[in-house]
Amino acid sequence: MKENNISNYFEIKITQQMINDYAEASNDYNPIHIDEEFASSSIFKSRIAHGMLTLSIIMEYLYDVYSEKMLQNTVFEARLKNPVYSEEKIKICLEEKTKEKISITCKKSNGDEAVSASLLFK
Repeated sequence: MKENNISNYFEIKITQQMINDYAEASNDYNPIHIDEEFASSSIFKSRIAHGMLTLSIIMEYLYDVYSEKMLQNTVFEARLKNPVYSEEKIKICLEEKTKEKISITCKKSNGDEAVSASLLFK
């Protein structure tokens, strides 16, 4: 994962290929993620990314920023708030509250929050 020049945020477009690859890696072929016809008749009206795909991108970015410190005694808590759609951009923002706590927000390009999370260093 490539880090932006500003180390407190990262933007990425969630492509359908990423979703398909995640489905294969996780063996989660729920049609809401991979079948446009099925998804169009759902409450979401289109295919959505796996929540764990979004979380894994957040975790990878956190590791890029905090490296080996991530492998020490840490606690990651997250809440999925809104679905991320295929071909939608997300922006992951980090805010250091204290030396021990990082707040993480993941917003979609329309401003809706997809994930709110925190990372605690113990």
